[in-house]
Amino acid sequence: MPNRYPALKMVSTLLKAISVVFIIVGLGVSFWYLFQGQPDDTTRLAAIAGILVSVVAGIIIYALSDLFKCVMDIEFNTRVKSNKPNS
Repeated sequence: MPNRYPALKMVSTLLKAISVVFIIVGLGVSFWYLFQGQPDDTTRLAAIAGILVSVVAGIIIYALSDLFKCVMDIEFNTRVKSNKPNS
């Protein structure tokens, strides 16, 4: 499959990397807040919210990168089908 959209492929790969880093950093910071000393209820709530937000946002960013790849595949398949003669 020829790569007609190299920048979009690069953006898709970059978004995947960003989503993984986002999840790891978000979980790390949230767990650090959760387990530092004697956290009060507000700190616990903020840490749990941070865990949820970082995981959900990371999954959404990762899915967006897969959506870019899906659109590129649809475009390729449509172009290939339109270039074939009718049988």
